[in-house]
Amino acid sequence: MQWLVIAAVAVAIVLVMGNRKKSEEPAVAGPLDDAARTTCDSFAKEYPKAKSRTARLRLADRTLAASARTENDAIGRRSGELGRNADDDATWKAAANTLIDACKGAGWTAL
Repeated sequence: MQWLVIAAVAVAIVLVMGNRKKSEEPAVAGPLDDAARTTCDSFAKEYPKAKSRTARLRLADRTLAASARTENDAIGRRSGELGRNADDDATWKAAANTLIDACKGAGWTAL
């Protein structure tokens, strides 16, 4: 039942993200609005605990959900890449670093 709920949330998020404006990566990272700040803060707090594939997927889902309302396309796009890169430690770390870089590019500072 838990996987069904997670799958339903993931599908809803994909639909919301799919309806967002498609554009090239912005030259400027975009605003650090409340949704972007929440996304960055939550991800940075939980990232060290996400050791297993399951934990990484769970964090990726929560991060994507948090980013759904941001006006910052870079943070939204990078949040979406987390789940696709959760299987392998190296690709997960690379995706995490690109999200953190997008956060920092928007003016976010670690907690």
